[in-house]
Amino acid sequence: MKKTIFSAALLAVASILVAIGVAEISFPESFLTFTDQEWLMEIWPKAYRYNIHVGLAAIIIATGICVPAYRLQKDFAIRALETLFRVGIGGMFIFASVYKIQDPHQFAVLVAQYQFFPALHLENLNNFFALVYPQFEFWFGLAMIVTPFVRESAFAIFWMFISFIIALSWALGNDLGITCGCFELEDGAAHDKAEAWTSLIRDLILIWPTLWLATRKHRSLIKVWTEKK
Repeated sequence: MKKTIFSAALLAVASILVAIGVAEISFPESFLTFTDQEWLMEIWPKAYRYNIHVGLAAIIIATGICVPAYRLQKDFAIRALETLFRVGIGGMFIFASVYKIQDPHQFAVLVAQYQFFPALHLENLNNFFALVYPQFEFWFGLAMIVTPFVRESAFAIFWMFISFIIALSWALGNDLGITCGCFELEDGAAHDKAEAWTSLIRDLILIWPTLWLATRKHRSLIKVWTEKK
């Protein structure tokens, strides 16, 4: 029992650190970040420039914390990690889809800024993609959480991450200052490449737990905890 409690405490700390890390990398000025806090800026005016470094450090530390949690109580740690990854990644995709579904026209504008389809002579796919892709994000994200089909959902989301990585790498390789369009629909005006870099780093990190989920057996989140070892 003591081992389970200690393992749960370590995983809770790791979860908080991952949330902070992802926020620092992709959601600056959110309530989970601290490199942009006024008190820190007064002490260290350039702290905001190191949000990615802080975010990566938090995720690395969280990964390290998971190791003793796993060794203390292997079965509990695996169940907890599967739950956290499914709810976290599935919830993220649901959240990411909402703005795009509500305003497909603006999302189509953001897709066009990548200049990817025109390069393949597939300009007509732009609007179709903007209509269909957010639906995939929503339904596979929802399936990840509420259905037992974790493998299929994770496999689909894994390939979505691959498409994001390709698109962001394309934008960076072609020196495009873009708005990512991942979680909010902005004006589509030119930006610097920092947003593309942070989005690419986030996707390169999150693709690994998604790949791990693709190896898990079919079971609902309830059965994750009720099914005997």
